[in-house]
Amino acid sequence: MKKPRMPPLSLFQTFEVVARRSSFTLAADELCLTQSAVSRQIKALEDQLGLKLFRRLHRVIDLTPEGRRLFDSVTRGLGEITACVADLRAGAEMPQITVAASVAFSYYWLMPRLESFTAQYPDIDLRVLATDQMVDLRQEEVDVAILYGSGQWDATRAHLLFGERVYPVCSPSYLRNHPELRTASDMLDQPLLHLDGGGNIWGGVDWRVWLMTQGVTGQPVRRGVRLNSYPMILSAAEAGRGVALGWSYITDPMLADGRLVCPVDKSLETRESYYVSALEKTADSPATTSFLRWIMGEVDSVA
Repeated sequence: MKKPRMPPLSLFQTFEVVARRSSFTLAADELCLTQSAVSRQIKALEDQLGLKLFRRLHRVIDLTPEGRRLFDSVTRGLGEITACVADLRAGAEMPQITVAASVAFSYYWLMPRLESFTAQYPDIDLRVLATDQMVDLRQEEVDVAILYGSGQWDATRAHLLFGERVYPVCSPSYLRNHPELRTASDMLDQPLLHLDGGGNIWGGVDWRVWLMTQGVTGQPVRRGVRLNSYPMILSAAEAGRGVALGWSYITDPMLADGRLVCPVDKSLETRESYYVSALEKTADSPATTSFLRWIMGEVDSVA
């Protein structure tokens, strides 16, 4: 169906002022027009609509029933447009910051704490980019990245967050059902949960590396389970599907609340650490400085 042709928006704006002020003279003053110009615009709107919108009384004007309906609608419409424009302007003016981190770091460490950031910095629009790809701050549209490594990256200012320990984890029920699980070598006879992919974000640590550091050189007897998502790995461990490797910054709280247990008290201290990083040329921007101050405070609070 063809839409009816609408009068120009400017005529509705003039109508709203005349109806609100109940006076052509006062409307003319508000719109910085002559009274005759306002009258012509109202007549043009009435002619295009084919309706009388005002009753012209002696020195007074009043809305007709049709005019009242139109006034109510125009008032709502212009109000919504005004509010929308204000929101758009506020969004454009709000400082923004994009933070990149691994999926696991974003999900397990960053997201549970973001309420604290938004409470402290409600005027900063924070965006989290969860990715298991290595982030190059010089190439990506990212302001801050949580990087794993030595802390030495070109043109980058890096602040140490924490080191890492890796140890086996499983559910309490799994350990109760497998009382034979007591030493590192006992892992060879358990269904191991393997993480596929991830590359350097895990420091190259997997079950093979962990077992070798514990002096275990044999091969697993049972077929393990391979998953490409660390949250899925931990979900499988909680469900009693096998034994996973736990990274301390993620699984220490899960041990504390009893969701997981460490069946063998043996851990691997990684040689590298997690850093919050920003390019030297943008590290002192207000939004970036605020995020760096916040995240370092969060780390200190749990140290």
